Amino acid sequence: MVKIVTDSVSDLPKEYIEKYNINVIPLKIIFGEEMYKDRVDITPEKVLERIEKNNEFPKTSQITPFEFVEVFDDLTKDGDEVLAILMSSKMSGTYNSALIAKNELSDRNIEVVDSKAITLGYGLIVIEAAKMAKEGKSLDEIKKRAEEMVDKMEYLMVVDSLEYAYKGGRISKTQYVLSNFLNIKPIVTLKDGEMVVKNKVRGRKKVLRWIIEYLESNNINLDDKVIGINHVNDIEYLEKLKSMLVEKFNPKEIVISDVGCTVAVYSGLSAIALYFERED
Repeated sequence: MVKIVTDSVSDLPKEYIEKYNINVIPLKIIFGEEMYKDRVDITPEKVLERIEKNNEFPKTSQITPFEFVEVFDDLTKDGDEVLAILMSSKMSGTYNSALIAKNELSDRNIEVVDSKAITLGYGLIVIEAAKMAKEGKSLDEIKKRAEEMVDKMEYLMVVDSLEYAYKGGRISKTQYVLSNFLNIKPIVTLKDGEMVVKNKVRGRKKVLRWIIEYLESNNINLDDKVIGINHVNDIEYLEKLKSMLVEKFNPKEIVISDVGCTVAVYSGLSAIALYFERED
């Protein structure tokens, strides 16, 4: 049997983790001398609350090779196989840690896939892999499908404010002040494992319209597809996006989650995103 492993940045809803028996290894959130496991010892809400109240900006820490060895060893000791689908290797050393662990256990059947992504977008890849594993598909079949999805996934992520990106040192103060002044909402996507700005829209309402218009103008058909949407601290914004998607399209399944601690550290107090697999 194939066991599916991922990291906490995939932001999978708890019900999917339990339904498909997905093994999730948490990254760490570090406030000074205090270290917490993402979604285990601390919630995204607590992280955001601590940043806002105490102006503390945490660091994040990757999963170590030793942690992967422990998990992989436990899952394969009775002859089972493992497929690990992990966050972008360009954003974290987690993927490389898993490769080291795979080499340490070279006598086991372990495969590692670089999702080239963050958050629920590659969470959809993990869910698809777990569904296939439950159906009894082979390791090679599941890995091939996962790698196909890596190349076809599209990510539309909207950040309401660049405050946390500024606090985390990812943009300059000038960029932050200017975007606030102009009420600019960056729409971010992923390209070759790195985040890039796809467009900039003024105002929250225009963002939702832009997403629908983008899908329609590019002839993107979401009918009868599994799509994902998630949010940071803004369920109302997410519900508006969901309603618009359901009105215009007929998705087979909508996977909904909140963004975990690791990504929320940089996305800020309000963000939403849409993820789907392109047909081409």
